[in-house]
Amino acid sequence: MIDSFARLMNEFTNMPVPPKPRQALGDKMARDIRPGAAFEPTYIYRLLTVNKSSLSEKGRQEDAEEYLGFILNGLHEEMVNLKKLLSPNNEKLTISNGPKNHSVREEEQEEQGEGSEDEWEQVGPRNKTSVTRQADFVQTPITGIFGGHIRSVVYQQSSKESATLQPFFTLQLDIQSDKIRTVQDALESLVARESVQGYTTKTKQEVEVSRRVTLEKLPPVLVLHLKRFVYEKTGGCQKLIKNIEYPVDLEISKELLSPGVKNKNFKCHRTYGLFAVVYHHGNSATGGHYTTDVFQIGLNGWLRIDDQTVKVINQYQVVRPTAERTAYLLYYRRVDLL
Repeated sequence: MIDSFARLMNEFTNMPVPPKPRQALGDKMARDIRPGAAFEPTYIYRLLTVNKSSLSEKGRQEDAEEYLGFILNGLHEEMVNLKKLLSPNNEKLTISNGPKNHSVREEEQEEQGEGSEDEWEQVGPRNKTSVTRQADFVQTPITGIFGGHIRSVVYQQSSKESATLQPFFTLQLDIQSDKIRTVQDALESLVARESVQGYTTKTKQEVEVSRRVTLEKLPPVLVLHLKRFVYEKTGGCQKLIKNIEYPVDLEISKELLSPGVKNKNFKCHRTYGLFAVVYHHGNSATGGHYTTDVFQIGLNGWLRIDDQTVKVINQYQVVRPTAERTAYLLYYRRVDLL
């Protein structure tokens, strides 16, 4: 995968940028840009076939977030294996930390029991103790850019809090509720405490349990996934057409962070700038079209990419809601790293 994506990147050359913008209609400014010829990366298709992915069927409609996860996870796994070759005696490299380990099943947690190498007791605010579990996280260049951690805490009466650290490459945001109209609403909903139904103890007694997720580690590049495709009980899938407002400048408030890291993250470590948006066009969950807006540093402005068509747009066009397309993936970069 590394070789194939290095080859893909080498297909691109520096885009010639005219020295001065020319005046367009009204008060808008436009530039003449000359993108290179379109090409088809057949070696990427072949790569997907080797990996036996359902994404490999040429021409098949696929989910952009699923594809992104496949690519990041695959590159990460390959780098972990390369590190194992370089450090064969390092046992910790046998455990990966891609997002497919997104949750730890309760039975697995029970099997670990007390005293496992992967759990420890932590003293939090007001001297409250909690048992925290995590897998060994192996660092790669991919996790160094996209990798974050969430802390999932289970609260049960008369028991210690049980916390699990889970890695992510894309932060999944549920936008189903009518109350969620902005990215900030979705982030606040993500960390809201919720009750867990049907939770039973080892003695099969049903107990009252609640759960809360907080952000433990923020990545340099934060990808927000607006979950627009909702699976129904009948087995079908529907697309949520609703507009979700998203800012160009995003500050992750301290209230979204885990208690142990709230005061360790300075404002510059929690402030992000938008640099790309992936849109889904169409009303159907089983079809449609994807386009992308991306901030081009050389232009110091935005480009809209629709297959082989590339044009200059302004920032307002990036955040303005339209009927024909909805934002699906939001890419933010930490401002202190710009």
